[in-house]
Amino acid sequence: MLYSLQTTEGNGKHFMKNIDNDFATAKGKAILFLGRYTTLSTDEIKLFLEKFNIRYTDTLDDDVAMAVESTILSPHEEELATEAYKKGIHLYNTDQFDQLYAKALNSDSLLMSLKLSNNQERLSRLLHNRYLDDTLFIKLFAMYDWGNEGMFDNSENMKIATLFAKRFFVKDRFDAATYHSPISVFEVALISDNPHLLDVMFDLPEIEVKQSRSGPKKPTKLKEAIAANPHTDTKTLIKLIRRNDPGIDYFLALNPATPHEMQERIYERADDTTKEALSKNENLSPALFEKLTEFDTLWEYQPIDTTRLNLTNTPPPSIGENENLTPEVIDTLIAQSDTTTLENLAMNPALTAKQIEKIYTLQNPALYPVIAANPNTPEPILRELFAKNNHEIERYMALNTTAPQDILDALFAKDDYKINCSLALNESLPLEYLQQLQIDHRLLNYLKNNKTFTENILHNLGI
Repeated sequence: MLYSLQTTEGNGKHFMKNIDNDFATAKGKAILFLGRYTTLSTDEIKLFLEKFNIRYTDTLDDDVAMAVESTILSPHEEELATEAYKKGIHLYNTDQFDQLYAKALNSDSLLMSLKLSNNQERLSRLLHNRYLDDTLFIKLFAMYDWGNEGMFDNSENMKIATLFAKRFFVKDRFDAATYHSPISVFEVALISDNPHLLDVMFDLPEIEVKQSRSGPKKPTKLKEAIAANPHTDTKTLIKLIRRNDPGIDYFLALNPATPHEMQERIYERADDTTKEALSKNENLSPALFEKLTEFDTLWEYQPIDTTRLNLTNTPPPSIGENENLTPEVIDTLIAQSDTTTLENLAMNPALTAKQIEKIYTLQNPALYPVIAANPNTPEPILRELFAKNNHEIERYMALNTTAPQDILDALFAKDDYKINCSLALNESLPLEYLQQLQIDHRLLNYLKNNKTFTENILHNLGI
């Protein structure tokens, strides 16, 4: 049922108004259209109605079965609408008719007609119908001619780009003005999980956005964003790699969806920056592992077993940060006793309590602070470390989300700025403590990164 509403006739009798039923009973009769219609021309409406043996009219004839009115009517049309209502004729708005049209049209016939005619005006009108399903909308959108101009370079292109953004750009909190900006389309390319949509976006006019220079390298062009999206299918990935563009190659190298044979092609033409990106790929081709051993990031990101570890005599210290180390590799690294490696290892959240105990038994004071910060460190060890009354240990322990509550209480009571910086980041700290910490404006940037604190603010704001 598309639309129903209980209304009242002049005599006070209640009845149900339903556009599906009224449209069905309009067969062999007419539908009255009042005002301007935006998503269909008069001829297009007539063509649609003819398929159901319904006549179009803009006068109140005797055989009018229902009426459709737009939001703006001329005085004469207002009179007709009033007269139709008095006669008991059901009136619907254009939005309701759009919904009916979207449900009743033959999409295959429509697409064939548009391909043969290349009627861009009709196509543009159809794209304004928000009730078309996504599959049909994408097919129609792919047929739009941008006229060798950018998506936001003229008013007509901007309208179509905005319709696209409103349909596919979904974010919990953002400025609605973003719909009218290239960033909205760019974000769709980054986050969409629809491979067909991403394939259609490949052929869109290029979009370029500015990104912060700090932090990891991010896509700045539309095709780079598509190359970075793990939902991009092989068909589109092939089109991307054929561009032979270093920027695109970089994000293909990072993308776990990139097939192994494609990764190997990228490696052959890659510079060191792109090779390093390949070393971070969580679905790296096994054939490339041995070719990338010179990159520290390989040891930090890839699963490492004893066989792989034996490919290097001196693994970089960053290997300790790797959360995909086998127990045998962890034991080997502990036995090697490299302090920097052990510092990284001791902070690794993937380590078990027993593995942390092995590191602790080395009795290396340089490792105590990082052991204190690891959420998997057993409570007895945390209490031993806290008893040392060492400021550096306390600063790290204040970060530990599994630290016993009495220790967190004691750390908070110290009212030490550096310790408070760590406490402000600890999502397990009681909310009342976090609220007290915000009094110190120096801690606000730390608190902004604390999910417990920020979610409480949003909750209080009703967001």
